[in-house]
Amino acid sequence: MTNVLFLVVDSLRYDAVTGDEFDTPTLDALTENAVSFSRCFAQGISTAPSMTSMLTGRYPLDYGGHWYLEKSQPTMAEQFQRNGYTTGAIHSNPNVSRLRNFDRGFDTFEENILPYDPDGLVNNAPDSLLRYANKAARILRRTPYLPAEKVNRSLTEWISSTDAPWFLWTQYMDVHGPYLPGGDFGYRNKFRAERLWRKAAVNAPGEVTPGEHDELRMNYCKEVEYLDREIGNFLDALDERDELEDTTVVIVGDHGDEFDEHGLYGHKNLPYDELTRVPLLIRFPDSASIDQPTTVDSMVRTIDILPTLLDFADADYSAKMVERLEGESLLPVISGESPTYNTVVTEKEVRGEDYLRIGFRTSRWKYLYDGKTDNQYLYDLADDPKETKDVADRHPETVDRFRERLHERFERIKETSENVEVPDIDDNEGVEARLKALGYK
Repeated sequence: MTNVLFLVVDSLRYDAVTGDEFDTPTLDALTENAVSFSRCFAQGISTAPSMTSMLTGRYPLDYGGHWYLEKSQPTMAEQFQRNGYTTGAIHSNPNVSRLRNFDRGFDTFEENILPYDPDGLVNNAPDSLLRYANKAARILRRTPYLPAEKVNRSLTEWISSTDAPWFLWTQYMDVHGPYLPGGDFGYRNKFRAERLWRKAAVNAPGEVTPGEHDELRMNYCKEVEYLDREIGNFLDALDERDELEDTTVVIVGDHGDEFDEHGLYGHKNLPYDELTRVPLLIRFPDSASIDQPTTVDSMVRTIDILPTLLDFADADYSAKMVERLEGESLLPVISGESPTYNTVVTEKEVRGEDYLRIGFRTSRWKYLYDGKTDNQYLYDLADDPKETKDVADRHPETVDRFRERLHERFERIKETSENVEVPDIDDNEGVEARLKALGYK
């Protein structure tokens, strides 16, 4: 039984790993010693739906949706736990907090969400005092998340104090906006980054100047390079302690970010490839009977990571997981077989609204549906890989086929969620402030 290190990078685009614009020696070295998936697509265009699908192996909108994991939903951590693994999670992403039930199956669940823990020493303090304390703390903190170097310190300590086999998940937030210049956490950079991020991703994307656009892109690049260095330092430290040799390492983006390719910044748009195509690297232990390095060019899904890791561990699945699992193991695909599916689904319920955004992607076609307007779009990826020309009017039969699949998807969401109770979550004031700093408010 090998350990599993599951490293998710928030907002990491595919071209951030493969493009010449980025200097990423750690990820380049991993690519040369791992299984690399050149066409991996996320099932969500933001953290909540994407991480729900990765951690449960199901589509985001089934069984009550992606804002909260209902009580009977099995998770990746639970499956490892029931197979004798010690499980841990250390992150600072408010979209996957224990308030939303994402701590299911973890023996250790450390989240740096609130500057002051309402379950700790100050749990009896007046709400008004907590509100002001959290606001003051957010102003004083240089980032709205825990930087990678501090995350890695906690990860290393956890691994050093935990008996094998273990499963450990983190979600690095450094690449997510507001983009700081590569680990330069000065207050001046913080306030400028937050102002520019809110202008681009929230308030006025159409008013971003060419200079501001270049600054956003440059700082995103620096964030990626900073994270690459920190991951390299972390893996080197584990290697020196002989903690890495018998560990499966996964690095994946939960979704990408747009830089005005379709008129917006961040990840609030429809499921264009800038948001859905993500890097996926899996480095199996040398003892595994898997050829490495290997590049897989088949179209695969992040929803397939869960069954791939569990199958490699020869894990036993719970009956409920078998019932709800939509993902498929990629081990046969790594060996040269083709996936059993030819369409990738990406979907999201828009925060604070009751409409859905759904995309269907094949090797040739991309069909997008915007529930807010009931508009639909079709792109011929063979002739238009950047998705700039809507050809729905020229291919009505193709649109009809996708529209039929869309209605089937609606029926499946309704069927699976019919008797599921998901509570309204009154987010803590500190969580709301963190979400606002990250551009969700």
